[in-house]
Amino acid sequence: MAIVNKWLSDAEIERSKELTRNNSQRTRIHHFVPQMYLRRWTAGPERQLRFTELATGHSDLDVPEAIANDEFFYQIVGSDIDPAQEPDLWFETHMGRIEDAAARWLRSLDDRAVGKITDPNMVGNLAVFVGLQSQRTPRARAANFDITAARGRFDVREALDHPVILPIVCAALGRDYTPARHYEIIDEMLAGPDFSSDAKADAIGTAIGVWRNHITGYLAQRTWWLVTSDDPLLTCDEPVVLIGWPGQPRHPAPSFSTAAFVLFPIGPHRLLLATHEKLRMQTPFALTPEETRAVNLEIASNALEFTYEEPDTDIAAHMTLPPLPPFDRSTASSFWEAVLPPPGRWARADAPAWPLQRWTAAS
Repeated sequence: MAIVNKWLSDAEIERSKELTRNNSQRTRIHHFVPQMYLRRWTAGPERQLRFTELATGHSDLDVPEAIANDEFFYQIVGSDIDPAQEPDLWFETHMGRIEDAAARWLRSLDDRAVGKITDPNMVGNLAVFVGLQSQRTPRARAANFDITAARGRFDVREALDHPVILPIVCAALGRDYTPARHYEIIDEMLAGPDFSSDAKADAIGTAIGVWRNHITGYLAQRTWWLVTSDDPLLTCDEPVVLIGWPGQPRHPAPSFSTAAFVLFPIGPHRLLLATHEKLRMQTPFALTPEETRAVNLEIASNALEFTYEEPDTDIAAHMTLPPLPPFDRSTASSFWEAVLPPPGRWARADAPAWPLQRWTAAS
C-alpha cells in the first residue's frame, strides 16, 4: 500500500546515496531512537532525560547522544553488494535527513490545537516518520532476521499456496487478491533475488521495503489525532505502540491493519493517535490522570529494554511489569510459526484492559 511522499521516492533515496558517497566521515554510532525525538523529554542545563532499564529497575540520567544506539547498526555491507551502487551508510544518511525534517513537523504540533489533524501533507509526513520508527529498532531487526532464517528453513511457496492464507498476506501487504491471480501473485511475491546473502544487510533491506511499500501506506490511510495530557507521558525504545479493540487478545498482538490505535508519544504532554477507519473519536481530546497512567503502562510494556522520561519524573519506578516471555523460534514447525511476532509482556500474565476505551468501546 504505497503512498506518494518525497521521502519514499527513488530520487530522494538516490540523493541520500550521493551524499553518502561524497562524505568521507564514517558515522560509527547509530541511534535506533532518534536523538531529536528524545531531546523532547530533556530538561535542565545539561539537557538530560531519565532512562530506566525495565529488567533491573535501574534508573539514571544521561543525554540523548549516549543512549538508544549501537555501533554501525544500519551499515549495509556484503560480498554481493556493490558499494558504489549501495553506499554502506546511505540508510543512516536518509534517516538523518528525515529526522531533520521531522523535528520541524513535531515542533509545529506543539502549538497546534488538539483534535483531528486535517492537513494531508502533515499526515503523510507523520506516516513516513512513525512508520520508519516502527521498522528501525532492535525488535524489528530481530523480526527481519527471523524472516530471513525462515526463508532458508521452509518452502515459502508452499506456505503461501493456501486459499485462506494468501488473501490474508495480501491484505497485510496492501495487495489486491483475486482467486484467478492466486499463482501469479505467489510468483510476483517470490520474484527477484534477496537483497543480499549477508543476514544483516538482508534484514535492513527488508526493513526498508516494509517501511516504503507497506507500513507507511497503512498509516497514511488512518485518521490522525493530537491528544494532550496534563500529567507527564513517558516514551521507550519501541515507541510505536499498537492498541487493540476491547476484547482483542494480547497475543497475537494487533497488526497495523487491525489495531484500533497506533499510539506514538511526541513529548511529555502530547500524544499522536492514528485511528482505524471504523473509529470515531469524540471530545475531550485531553487524557484524564487515569488514562495517562494506562497509556504510560502500555508504552512501558511495549519497550524492549528501556523507558525514557523527563529527568525530574519517576513514572517507570512506580510500575510493575512482567518480563518478556522466553521465546525460541528455532522450534517452529512451519514458516508461519517461524515468523509470528513473539509474545509481549502481557501474553502470559493478567493483562490490563486496552487503554482509551472511551473511544474504542463506542465505535
